[in-house]
Amino acid sequence: MDLSLTEEQQMLADSVRDLFTAAPGDPTAGGQAPEDGLGFRRDLWLQAAETGLTGLPFDEKYGGSGAGIAEVWATTSTLGTLGAPDPLVDAAYLPGWIISDLGTEEQKHHWLSRISSGESVVTVAHAEPGVGWEGARSTSVSATGATLSGVKRAVTVPDAADTFLVTTGGADGPGVYLVRADAPGVTVTLHRNAEWLRTGTVTFDGAEAERLGDADSELVAAALRRATALGRIAQGGRAVGLMATAVSQTVDYLKVRRQFGVTLNRFQVLTHRAARLYSDVELSRSMSLWAAAVAESLSGGAGSMSAADLDELTGSALDAHNFLLGRARTVAEEAVQLHGGIGVTYEAAVSHYAAALTGFRQLYGGELESLAAGTSSPRLTVAPSALPGNAIATGAAGAPRS
Repeated sequence: MDLSLTEEQQMLADSVRDLFTAAPGDPTAGGQAPEDGLGFRRDLWLQAAETGLTGLPFDEKYGGSGAGIAEVWATTSTLGTLGAPDPLVDAAYLPGWIISDLGTEEQKHHWLSRISSGESVVTVAHAEPGVGWEGARSTSVSATGATLSGVKRAVTVPDAADTFLVTTGGADGPGVYLVRADAPGVTVTLHRNAEWLRTGTVTFDGAEAERLGDADSELVAAALRRATALGRIAQGGRAVGLMATAVSQTVDYLKVRRQFGVTLNRFQVLTHRAARLYSDVELSRSMSLWAAAVAESLSGGAGSMSAADLDELTGSALDAHNFLLGRARTVAEEAVQLHGGIGVTYEAAVSHYAAALTGFRQLYGGELESLAAGTSSPRLTVAPSALPGNAIATGAAGAPRS
C-alpha cells in the first residue's frame, strides 16, 4: 500500500516548514542554555493558529479545519524535522480530542473555538506521582463536583496554559474537569524535562472545577484511550522527523570531520553505522504511517466507535509507539556518539534532537509502562491497509474486518 503523503498533505507540511523554520527562539540554533527551560513561543503559537494548525483536527463548526490524523501526522513530522519544541499535540490536539468526545455542545463551541484561534492554551493534567498512565486517578472532586483536589505531574507548559484539563478518579469512576490556571487553590511548580521544555507539577487544593460533559465512566475511559492512541500516533510522527534530521546531520558531519588526514565517512565501520541509522528511520516512518493509516480507517469519536475498533486503534498505536521507542533510543545515542564530544553540548543542533527523542521515550507513562502494556497484550498484529476494500485484522483472534 502507498503510505506516502498526498499532494495536499505535502503542501500542509511545506506551510508548517515555512512558518517554523528559523523562528525566533529556535533552540537548535545554539546559544546559551536556559536554566529554567525553554519559554513558550506565544507569538509563534498565534501565527500557527492563524494558519489553522492549532485547530487542525477539529470540526469546522468549532473553528477547526476538519482534518484527519494523517494531516496531523504531516504537521508533527515536519515539526520534528525542524526540532521545533512547540507543544501542538499536548496543548491543542490532545485536549481538543477529549473535549470533542466528552464535552457538551456548548463546551465544544466555547473551548474548541478558543483553542483553534489560539486564544486559549489548554493542557492535559493526567499523570500523577506513583500512578501509571492507565491506572485509576487519585485526584478527586467534592461531593457536589464543584471543587477538585489532587496533584498532577509532568504537565506541559503549565506556566503558559490558562486552563487545565484534569482527569479524576473516585468511587464514581473516571471524570474530566476544566480548571482555570488562575483559580484559587491552583499551585504550579516549574521544572524542565529532557527536551529543555518547561513542565511542572500542578497542585489542586479545592480548586473550582467544571465537569466536561455528563458522560458515564465507560465513555470517559474510552475517550481517554482514544485520545492517548491518537496522541501516540501524532507524537510518533514528530519522533520520525526528529530521527530523520538527526541522521541527516550526522551524515553531513561524517563528510566534513577529519581524522588521520581523511574525513570520517572514509571509515567503513562508521559508514555501516550510518547506513543502519538510515534503515532505522525508514522502518520507523513506515511503522508510524501504518498506525496513522489504521486510525484514518477507524474515524469517529469514542461514543460512536465499537469496542473492537477502539481496541484496534489503541493496539495499533501502542505497537507503533513501542517500535519507535527502540529506534528513538538507538538514533539518539548513535547521533551523539558519531558527533563525538560536541554532540552533547547545548550549542550543537544534534543535541536537541537527541534530547527530544529522549523526551519522546517518557511520554504517556514512559517507556517501561508502554513496553509492558504491549508485551502483555493478547492481540495479534497484522499489517493493515487504509485503502478501501482491504481487510484489517481486529482483536486477539485476528478476525478480518472489511
